[in-house]
Amino acid sequence: MSAMFETIRRLVERLAPAPICETCVALQLTLPMDDSLRANLGELAVERGFERSRAPCGLCEQDQMVLRKRA
Repeated sequence: MSAMFETIRRLVERLAPAPICETCVALQLTLPMDDSLRANLGELAVERGFERSRAPCGLCEQDQMVLRKRA
């Protein structure tokens, strides 16, 4: 697991159960919106206890693909 992956995981866990979108992850962690960010989000989405779905983001409230830690 990369340092970026672990940083994203901690952010999503801290916000649980609220979901967060890709853009807000990048803004909160000052990361570039690139393939590496998307790959890490996709990898986390298949981890046990996490899910990716279409819903309003808990931060920006935009209806889009979000990642959340299930309760």
